[in-house]
Amino acid sequence: MNTDKKGKILSIGSYNVGLTCRAGRTPAWGETLIGSDFSESYGGKGSNQAVAAARLGGDVTFIGCVGMDKYGEDALSMLRDNGIHTNYIKQTSDKNTGVGIILLNEHNDNCIIVDLGANSELTAEYVESMELVIQEADVVIFQLETPVETVRAGMQLAKKHGKTIIFNPAPANTAAIDLLQHVTITNPNESELLLLNGKESDFALTDIECEKLARNLLRKGPDIVLVTRGEKDCMVVTPEETMQIPVYPVQAKDTTGAGDAFTGALAVAIAEGKSLKEAVHFANLTGSYCVTHQSVIPGLPTFNQLKRFSIDNNIPWEVACEEKSVFKS
Repeated sequence: MNTDKKGKILSIGSYNVGLTCRAGRTPAWGETLIGSDFSESYGGKGSNQAVAAARLGGDVTFIGCVGMDKYGEDALSMLRDNGIHTNYIKQTSDKNTGVGIILLNEHNDNCIIVDLGANSELTAEYVESMELVIQEADVVIFQLETPVETVRAGMQLAKKHGKTIIFNPAPANTAAIDLLQHVTITNPNESELLLLNGKESDFALTDIECEKLARNLLRKGPDIVLVTRGEKDCMVVTPEETMQIPVYPVQAKDTTGAGDAFTGALAVAIAEGKSLKEAVHFANLTGSYCVTHQSVIPGLPTFNQLKRFSIDNNIPWEVACEEKSVFKS
């Protein structure tokens, strides 16, 4: 990893300020609980994934929308400080910057409510005006915290120009199914995989059931389905094969943002021309690093931090894999 080849990565998506509080459980409607450890942090899936890629050495541009408020100015400063190109971020006075409200329990599991705010002002027309920016990218990342029609417009342009398109279908909804026809790679977690297949999100999946549902998504259009399965593995499903690429046990402090760390790292590895197996291993390693830190942005490693983490935890830095990349050059 971190080779001489440095492709251009474009993340089109959301920025939300994160407001986090710890509680023993989620309250019932009408109930008040006493929480602890309140914190304010940078967030939003599009921004998180952009920062994850930039810290690992990617040449990253972010297209999003923030409010003309303190949170919006903080977002722009943070992104610039991480070396991300911010020239194409839209600012609006119509809505406030998006907010993510995060509850953590004693097991460090999270539940999140998002008020999209200014993210809803990232319109399809605005993204279509960014065609030249999309054309210059090698890998384009999308999520679902901006309007579906905006995501579709961006995907259609990226596909028109032959880009590798990574689609992280979160927060999952049925409208995402129609988007899969434009996608190179989609990487749902198990809950998102279930929702995209019309099933309850808390259903326990066996390996056989997971592969079956992933292949159902594969028939909707993507070339590759990667199912991130927490502590178990990442199941990689292509038309030709299924692989289960392991994750390595670590002591989790905060699982918030692990999927974003995975997606950003995946984009970096693909932009560098790595094989699918190596790209997923690198993404797994980055996700593992992230969960050992509190809050998302502090939990996104630099390249050197990630390499030191792999050494300290006896995790292989590289995996034996085929030399030829499966991705567009």
